Amino acid sequence: MLTTPILAVAGQISTAMRSNPGELRSVAEVSVWGRWGIAAFGIFIVAYRPDFTTAQYIAYVTILSTLVVGNALLHRRFRSDAEVTWPWLAGTSALDILLLSSIVIMSEGFESITFVAYYPALALFGVAFPSFRLSLLWTLMVATIYVLACVFVGEGISLEAAEERELFMRVFFMFPAVLGGSWVAGIERRARREALARERALLQERIELTQTIHDTTAQTAYMIGLGIDHAMDIADDSDEQLHETLAATAALSRSAMWDLRRPIDMGDIFEGRALGAVLHSHVDTFTTISTVAAEFAQSGAEPPLPVQTRARLFSIANNALTNAYRHANAGQVEVKLDFERDQIRLSIRDDGDGLPRDFQETGHGIRSMQADAKLIGGTLTVGAPPGSVGTLVTCEVPDASPGA
Repeated sequence: MLTTPILAVAGQISTAMRSNPGELRSVAEVSVWGRWGIAAFGIFIVAYRPDFTTAQYIAYVTILSTLVVGNALLHRRFRSDAEVTWPWLAGTSALDILLLSSIVIMSEGFESITFVAYYPALALFGVAFPSFRLSLLWTLMVATIYVLACVFVGEGISLEAAEERELFMRVFFMFPAVLGGSWVAGIERRARREALARERALLQERIELTQTIHDTTAQTAYMIGLGIDHAMDIADDSDEQLHETLAATAALSRSAMWDLRRPIDMGDIFEGRALGAVLHSHVDTFTTISTVAAEFAQSGAEPPLPVQTRARLFSIANNALTNAYRHANAGQVEVKLDFERDQIRLSIRDDGDGLPRDFQETGHGIRSMQADAKLIGGTLTVGAPPGSVGTLVTCEVPDASPGA
């Protein structure tokens, strides 16, 4: 009778959870560690009860081994970044109850202390499935199984000893256990969803801001640059001071246009474009604005990367290009993005004047790149290219893509 409503509610949960994979992973982590606690409790019971028969020991060890193996598979799936789905969680919860009920039956029903393990198992179910109705139905099913085991296994329930009252209390506290887990998980889920909503709103605001910059400020800076170039063409060659002023102003205009490209192209990162595609376009724009020859090369297929990783690597490349343009007097720049089996390598090489001796203390751009690399778990090295002049900036980051 309980199967139909449980499956109906489970279908609703499945739809909701498929849209929240991050939430599923968080729940799986809690579930895995909680189940290890249950397994540890079972091992303690086996070690504490020296009066078990050989058959009982074999049965207990078999059940605990099944629990450990099942949880190890889920733990491995979680650790390997493989997809975690709600049927996995439902299956492990059902396995918990099956194994615990088997132990209760083998331990003479009501007399078994194993019933205590029902409470954390039910709490884990409440954490995994954010449905008040489903939690109640699941607890009612578990309570029914336990009551039947207590009544029909071993010596049953002694009414003279008022054991029915104790049984009622055991069953009663199953409901606060599962509802408590569901309530705590609900609070945590709401907090996570609110944080995600704020992050999405901020991301949308950034995207809109980059589009606004592209449509207004960047266009204005471009038109100013064209006006200055035209003024230089028609200016009298005899006025050397005017030419110098116009040339300096033109350089300042190009520098401003390059500064505006960072938020504009960063917007493509936030919109979900691949890092390689954005960097390729960014390098082409660098050549157009700065007139410094720049090339982009990529090796390996780009895996799905977190926004944070793509944004920080883009920021490092932009800072290196800016340094080559403004400070190094470079004539050529090479940007390489290599996707290897277990890491990502970004390198920016120029043929400019090289680094000053005190660049670690005075280089704000270098410190910014180092901070970006650290935030994504990478390492940054800055120095002269082997056997040539200029500067080589290299950032290596462990591959954080799903399934890596």
